[in-house]
Amino acid sequence: MIKMVNVSKYYNSNNVVALGLRKINLELYANEFVAIVGESGSGKTTLLNVITGMDTYEDGEMYVNGEETSYFSIDDMENFRKKYVAFVFQNYNLIDSYTVLQNVEAPLILSNYPKDKIRDRAMEIIRRVGLEDFIHHKSTKLSGGQKQRVVIARALAKDCPIIAADEPTGNLDSKSAREVIELLAEIAEDKLVIMVTHDYNQVKDFATRKIRLFDGEVVEDSDMKKVDKTELPDISEESTRLSWLENIKMAGRNLLAVPKKTLLMILVFSFFSFFVALAYGAFNLSSEMSDYNYNMYFQNNSISRLVVRKTDQSPFTDSDFAAIDDLDPVKSVVKHDYVLDYNASYVNESSGDGRYGMYMNGYFLPLDLIDEDILAAGSMPENDSEIIVAMPSYNIDSADDYVGVTFESNLFRAMRSEDSLYPLQTVTVSGVVESSEIHMRSGRNYFLVGNAAFESLHRYFYTRYTNRSQFIPDDETYLEMFENRMANMPFKIDESLPDGTIAYPKSFAGPDEDLTVQGTLKISDYYRDLTLDDITLAFTDNDDDYGIYMNENTYERFAFDDVYQISVLTGTDYGIKGLQKDIENIGGTVFTGTYKAVYPYASQTESQFSALVLLLQSIGMVMLIFVTMLGSTLLTYLIFRAIINTKLHDYAIFRTIGANQGIIRRFIYIENLYVTVIAYVIFLSVALSVGQSATTNSIFYPIRTYSWFDYIIFLGLLVLMSLVVSSKYCKRIFRSSVSKTIRTEGELR
Repeated sequence: MIKMVNVSKYYNSNNVVALGLRKINLELYANEFVAIVGESGSGKTTLLNVITGMDTYEDGEMYVNGEETSYFSIDDMENFRKKYVAFVFQNYNLIDSYTVLQNVEAPLILSNYPKDKIRDRAMEIIRRVGLEDFIHHKSTKLSGGQKQRVVIARALAKDCPIIAADEPTGNLDSKSAREVIELLAEIAEDKLVIMVTHDYNQVKDFATRKIRLFDGEVVEDSDMKKVDKTELPDISEESTRLSWLENIKMAGRNLLAVPKKTLLMILVFSFFSFFVALAYGAFNLSSEMSDYNYNMYFQNNSISRLVVRKTDQSPFTDSDFAAIDDLDPVKSVVKHDYVLDYNASYVNESSGDGRYGMYMNGYFLPLDLIDEDILAAGSMPENDSEIIVAMPSYNIDSADDYVGVTFESNLFRAMRSEDSLYPLQTVTVSGVVESSEIHMRSGRNYFLVGNAAFESLHRYFYTRYTNRSQFIPDDETYLEMFENRMANMPFKIDESLPDGTIAYPKSFAGPDEDLTVQGTLKISDYYRDLTLDDITLAFTDNDDDYGIYMNENTYERFAFDDVYQISVLTGTDYGIKGLQKDIENIGGTVFTGTYKAVYPYASQTESQFSALVLLLQSIGMVMLIFVTMLGSTLLTYLIFRAIINTKLHDYAIFRTIGANQGIIRRFIYIENLYVTVIAYVIFLSVALSVGQSATTNSIFYPIRTYSWFDYIIFLGLLVLMSLVVSSKYCKRIFRSSVSKTIRTEGELR
């Protein structure tokens, strides 16, 4: 039973208090068909809203099965409506994006009806109201009478003890109106039906009780027919609790029901997600590169190079190469890597009069760093004398000018010697690639050569540039002459010299007469320590030919084929520190492993100042992420609010058919999480397909810094954005009562 004792309702608008209801005293039972009548403005709808908990009351008390409701919170009142009340509205208030079947199924789902029986029960009710031929029609495609039948079917599906009908025939013709009233009368056989109407004649043949209001007061309360008045049933909360799985399913249905709005939300969230992704990637990039600086030991300190030696100083073996080559993201293992540190220069005399027509200088790299599909011009080399030139982006427009052009080594031009040991004296450019495509320093040139050509360079560069030798004469008379280390000069072959004899230009040594000195040559460098005994230095007058002469046997004593140091080229410029640790952990830990890895691009010194700069830089990047997330979240919320506001009416309807605030909140949170996950999948697809191959000039370049852990962190950031947007919107959605929301949104529609 619903009992009202001196219930009054007041409205406050612009500091003006208006009376809605005055001291209402009523008792309403099941099995009654109650018609509430009166003039417009008499308080009919207000009374119905108070009875059903759609609106509050200020004075008196209303009891439901003997329980006071004046202390009910919003949640308590919503639970009351969920368990006890089903609505039939004049303006239908169907969920327009749902089909007839979905509209009828919704209250069954919300009331936790057995899942395997929902469809059969919905179809049974739809057949009862005569709409079985329209089950897949959206409500916008139905006539007024059909819509009202769907509303009644939905009320029947909810299977509540109370049916509240507010002017259900107001928009119908007389035939449709009578059919609707007949249905309501049929329902009233085991329920309490409360119908507000302005025309009592329509309902007089069916109503069992008439209540007439005037100026907010009951002026007539008459039993029109005798019925057995019974108490309303007690309904437990547990029997109507909606499971999380059903929440997830219904949220998904809500999104699919409005595909255009959903797609717009996904696009908006994806757009702003990419801003956050780029900011987070920039933070990673800054963290990785924050301590990078000039390196005095390695001239080619490109960002994708790691230099590796064995901790016991022994040569590398094939198993060493295999162990390192298997690591990700290793792309090339370079033996005799000191070749990488020589800055070579080439010229092309197009005029023939000594003037240089074209000039280029750069560092050598192995050809296996590139594939043909990234070439900006030309093709892959077909022989050892052809090379690929990697050049900066600002020169790439002239790539075609280099293809097919033959260049001569500047060093070879200076030596002008046919017996020079220097390989690649002339090269022909077969193709050009942008240096950022191979993840090298963007402001430099690189010469990519085949394996055989690269192998032929290592002896020459070691003997000319890498060894740091010191001659110790047997006769101490000459000690002062050789106090300093000997200068590096190109080695040249002269088979007329005896074994162990090295011929230097006289001008280098400075003696006034021909001089021959015997002694020991010590070579101590980053690669190995070598002592050559029984060496004879002979100083000649051959000053015009810059170089050091020896025969082949002596030269072989300098050169070596064992590999003491390698470089690892990653083909990428992120995750270098992780790879460095992986290499050093092979065979043990970073302290006990087989290898020591050095990152040439990293600064070799640490200081308090650099630490302070790093700290400030990190704080700045964190602020960048925060500001980007805050701005993206705010803009996303503003756009989402505009989109979700169009669904505000639907959420209010859900609240009349069994969804309380908690369920609506979960709908909004889950719907936005759906959008977040889809946006994340879009981001992931772009990141994996485009981001990982992005060059330094690409907008997606920061995404290349992402590891699997970063992808998880970024997903967390997106979820956080989604939760903030959902929370902010939920605070707004429940500001107004259900009746006010439906009335306002209905007028706007």
